[in-house]
Amino acid sequence: MPRARLGDGSWQLEDDALAALRAKIKGRRKTLSEVYGPPLYGIKTGLNEAFIVSSEQRDALVNRDPRSVELLVPFLRGENIKRWRVESEGLFLINIPRGKVRIDDYPAIRDHLLAFKPALEARATKQEWFELQQSQLAFQDEMKKDKVIWPQIICRGEFCLDTEKFFPINKAYFFQSSDHALVGYLNAKLIWFYFASFSVLKSGGFREATAQHISLLPDPEFESSPLLHAQLKVRSETCALAAGKREQTRKDVIRRFQDLCPRQCTLKTTEKLRQWWTLDFKAFQAEIKKAFKANIPLAQRNEWDTFLREEGDKVRHLTAEIEKAEREIDRLVYELFNLAPEEIALLESALAGQY
Repeated sequence: MPRARLGDGSWQLEDDALAALRAKIKGRRKTLSEVYGPPLYGIKTGLNEAFIVSSEQRDALVNRDPRSVELLVPFLRGENIKRWRVESEGLFLINIPRGKVRIDDYPAIRDHLLAFKPALEARATKQEWFELQQSQLAFQDEMKKDKVIWPQIICRGEFCLDTEKFFPINKAYFFQSSDHALVGYLNAKLIWFYFASFSVLKSGGFREATAQHISLLPDPEFESSPLLHAQLKVRSETCALAAGKREQTRKDVIRRFQDLCPRQCTLKTTEKLRQWWTLDFKAFQAEIKKAFKANIPLAQRNEWDTFLREEGDKVRHLTAEIEKAEREIDRLVYELFNLAPEEIALLESALAGQY
């Protein structure tokens, strides 16, 4: 945790103040795991390329054998879990827990997995070659419910509410909860400040948010502050809705790039094109040429310039809406913990440049 200068040049006074602030946040509150149960984690396949399939592959398996649908569930990688939202890639998991499936009853899936049989048989643990290495069978009923979910590696609060019942990979964790207020609480600056005090800083400013780490966070005690809970819920729902709209706008524009891609060219966007709203039109043209080896036709340039400006304004408006709601969330969480203005200033100074 970076030190925050108090103005008197004394590091000891500063460290003591930060320690006192962390102690106040902890207080006598229960931990999250005491209230919600220990965080659960997702599925370890043992060979992702065998068990994780695209939407197209899923449809092909079901077309070959309609019973395949029984074993195919929507799936998330850790990188699909973002702050306020899930960014699904349309992936599916071939869900075969140990001892639960006769593989010959599912010929399309059996034939798909047969291509990977040597590698599947070489896995470290003992299971039938076609079974998942760790299916987390005891947790699967919870995966089918709404849940607060996050990836293992984070550089700030990366929590969101999954209402689509995804099965996550083992590098993701979740609480069974449908409470938007809990998501907002976990994404607040105060929680990152507390979490950073006991988690290990890795390269790039990232930290591991495993079950044992998140278990230690203090419970918000919403039952004693129903008004604050309701206000947090509204602000968090605002963030989630705006984040979803922003992501949909981003994807819709990227899909339009196909119109600029020559027939013989595969649509592969650069990192800058994925952040298209940050580019002026001259920079956008340069990225299109770099990605597709082709210029935007002269007759289409004004249309594209206008389109990108209008869609970019949508993204910027939604981003501003999220940031405004996040500031309110931070204020509400400070109020939950009865922080004084000088304590808030100390906390935010300690986080300066890293959140």
